[in-house]
Amino acid sequence: MNRPANLIETIEHIAPSLKKAERRVADLVLQDIEGTTRSSIKSFAAQAEVSEPTVMRFARRMGCDGFSDFKMRLAQDYAVGRMYIEAERRVQEGDAGTTAQRVYQSGMNALSTAFGSLQEQTLSDAATILANARQIVCLGVGGSSAIMAQEMENRLFRFGLSVTASADPYKQQMLAAIADKGDAFLIFSVTGKPQSLVDAARTAAGRGAAVIAVTLPASPLAQRASLLVPLAIPGDEVHFNFPNRTRYGQLLVIDCLSALVGAMKQPVSARKLHRIRTTLLALHGHTEAQPIGD
Repeated sequence: MNRPANLIETIEHIAPSLKKAERRVADLVLQDIEGTTRSSIKSFAAQAEVSEPTVMRFARRMGCDGFSDFKMRLAQDYAVGRMYIEAERRVQEGDAGTTAQRVYQSGMNALSTAFGSLQEQTLSDAATILANARQIVCLGVGGSSAIMAQEMENRLFRFGLSVTASADPYKQQMLAAIADKGDAFLIFSVTGKPQSLVDAARTAAGRGAAVIAVTLPASPLAQRASLLVPLAIPGDEVHFNFPNRTRYGQLLVIDCLSALVGAMKQPVSARKLHRIRTTLLALHGHTEAQPIGD
């Protein structure tokens, strides 16, 4: 059967149009989502004051095979969307100053955690691979990881390195398919689960390229990597309106790697950066302490 993309929203949408008995089922589900996932069909039907066949009809109307399947889907949707569902019932308190303090502290905690997990030899090995690569491919998908891949390209091209970035799953597979020995793939992922990244890592490694993964240890992507830069930022205190703080750790890794690669590529990197600065003077004139190329 075709399954609804979001079961909870589907129930909310159709509830007003349901007949009386099925409306009671929908209302009870929405009133106690978590309780519904733990209830037997017999106890749920009794609580909703409907028959068990009515509950089954409702589950199948939602695109599920039965009440057990319905509960599993409901539990999955609730686990994914809990912070958003609760946000509709409970407004996050805090003025601009309090919010800024929380964001600042969250970022500092993430940086501290990421720094504590960094291993000197791993960073050195990763930087050496990148500095000596024939070409570098930076990959990421979704939110911060896609941006991090682009940012790494932005850092490395200034040193005269051949580097490209992609957040497109199709292009990622094509880039992996034409990889050769001497190439390096630098892949960012918070979870290490996106299939396009795992597939690209497998294909690139099979072609002889080095695969560096900045991701969660023991994840599918980590298992495909030639070299793992582990990054695990706890997700406690997650709120729907706060960005994922793992990106602070990703930026730390990017800054460390780009600084190391720049030093390894001396004196070529310094000459390239000097030429960039000289060229940009024509755009904005002389400025103090301006980042190169920004």
